[in-house]
Amino acid sequence: MGTTLSTLQQSRDRVKTLLDNFVDRLDKGPDMRVNQAIVTFCSVRSLDNLRQHYEKRKLEAGDSAEDWIKSLAGKLGDLTSVPYAAGLGALAVAIIIDITSRAPAEESTKDALRSVFAEEKASEVWDQIDECLKRCVMNVNNRAELQSDLKRIECQLSTALTKLKNSMVRDGEMTPQALKAWVNGAAFHVEMLIHMVRIRGIQTCDPVERLLSAYQSDLDTLFSEHRAVTREKCHLVHSCVCMDRTHRPKSFCNEKGKQYEIADLNEEYFGAYYNHTYFSQKREIEQHFTKVRENLPTLVGQGDSFTLQ
Repeated sequence: MGTTLSTLQQSRDRVKTLLDNFVDRLDKGPDMRVNQAIVTFCSVRSLDNLRQHYEKRKLEAGDSAEDWIKSLAGKLGDLTSVPYAAGLGALAVAIIIDITSRAPAEESTKDALRSVFAEEKASEVWDQIDECLKRCVMNVNNRAELQSDLKRIECQLSTALTKLKNSMVRDGEMTPQALKAWVNGAAFHVEMLIHMVRIRGIQTCDPVERLLSAYQSDLDTLFSEHRAVTREKCHLVHSCVCMDRTHRPKSFCNEKGKQYEIADLNEEYFGAYYNHTYFSQKREIEQHFTKVRENLPTLVGQGDSFTLQ
C-alpha cells in the first residue's frame, strides 16, 4: 500500500513539474483586464492621481505653463475649481488635460481607453462612454443638466453592454477583444452609477450594489464561454510524421496556432494553459469589482473639487 501511494505521488510530482515547465515557456496572452485609466482615475485616490497627472503636464509645459493653465481653464468652462472631480469626473478632466497638452498618442488617456473598444462590435459601447465623458466636461458646473445627461446615457450604455454580452454568449462571436471591451464597459458603467450617486442623481448605493452582482455573475458566464471556445481551438498534436508514433515530438497548439513542445499528450496541458493565460486575469477582474464594492462608501463620498493652480 505504501509503495503504491509513493508511486502515485511520484507520478503527480512528475506531471506537476512538466506542467510548471510548460507554463514557464508560455507567451503572454492578450490583456483583458480593466484599463489602467479607469483603475487610476476612478480609485479611492482618484483626486490625488488627477493632481499628479496635472502637475506632470504643467511641468512639461515649462515656461508656457501659465498660458497652458488658462487654456485648460477655458476648456473647463473658465473654471479654476472643478466640482465633483473624483472618479468619472477625474477621468474626464484627465482627458482634457491631455488634449490641452497635446500629449503624444502613446501617453493619451483617451487613446488608451478608446483602444480597448477597437473591435467593431464594441463601437456602440465606446460611443456611449465617449458621450458620457464629453457631457461630464460640458456640464461640469451644471449639476442638474449632468444628472439628466448621465441618466440618459446610462440606459443606453447598459443596453449596448447587454447586446455585446449576448453577441458573445448567444451568437458565437466570442473573442478576447470583445470580452475585454465588455469587461471595461462594465467597469465604466459601475463608475458611472457611482458618479450619479456622488452628484445626487441616484439617492442610494443600492443600484450600484445590484449592478456589481449582475456583472460578477455575467463575468462567470462569459469566461465559461470563452474557455469552451478556446478549448475547441487548442490541440495536442504529434509534431512530425517522419518517426514512429512513440518517438514523435509532441506539441500543445494554442488557439493562435503557436506550438509548444510537451512531454506527453496529457489533457491537463489545456487547463494549465488557460489558467495561466486567461483565468488569472479573470481573478484580477473579480478583485477589481470586489475592491469597488468594499470601497463604495468612500468612493461615493468623494465630493472634493479639483483646483487649477
